[in-house]
Amino acid sequence: MSAGADEPMWTDILAAIGGLITGMISLIALGVAIYAATKAGRQASAAEDQTIATQHSADGTWDQAMSARQQFELAEKIRREQQEPHIVVDIHPSPHVSSVLILVIENIGSTVARDVRIAFDKPIERAVEDNPNQHRLNEHRIFTEGIPHMPPRHRIELLFDYGPDRFEADLPMAYTVTVDAEWTGGRVDTLTYLIDLSVYYNVNYLGVKNLHDGVKMLGEVKKQLELMNRHANRHASSLMLADRSSRLGEFRRAIRTVLRATIRR
Repeated sequence: MSAGADEPMWTDILAAIGGLITGMISLIALGVAIYAATKAGRQASAAEDQTIATQHSADGTWDQAMSARQQFELAEKIRREQQEPHIVVDIHPSPHVSSVLILVIENIGSTVARDVRIAFDKPIERAVEDNPNQHRLNEHRIFTEGIPHMPPRHRIELLFDYGPDRFEADLPMAYTVTVDAEWTGGRVDTLTYLIDLSVYYNVNYLGVKNLHDGVKMLGEVKKQLELMNRHANRHASSLMLADRSSRLGEFRRAIRTVLRATIRR
């Protein structure tokens, strides 16, 4: 029995079914592609987050490493400074002589300093050097040749100037001093000191009496005793003259009495 002209052929039905299946497969493929793309995006986002987290962790590790390095360097510096000599240079009023400024060089470190070199940023000028008998401090071998060695607690004191004369002479009141030295561990880092003498203007100092003050006081006592002795000698001489005059007067009166008695007889 043959089909009518207007009835679909079985090939058309198969073609329609095939198209439907193809469309479904395309939809499924599209869904799979969308799912894969979404998953890939999530994975990429997770990977990016992981990368950021890894970077932050790396930054934290770097910071910790740098902090540990700084702490090590600081500890090493402290250890080295505790072992190195430490030369201090200062100018201040003398605790023994009034109005005198002294230059002090001292090793306050724990080891011996060698080849100590001290340099002032400008030539040293002193009011006391107006005296022709006073040596030039700039020419002192400490500054021209250096100090061969300074044991711990070794201290050098030099007359720097007389305070009132210096303040009136309009001489430099500030110096920058650098100190270089060596020790068994090599060279010591250069030390720099800013010395400002103007801080000693119009300042009164209260100090503890010491041996120097005792010697000075004994000198004053000696002067007073000598003055008293001179007065006493003068007074004694006056007394002796008065006593001699008195006795001579008495002798004369006695002679007159005897002569009168003789004449009357």
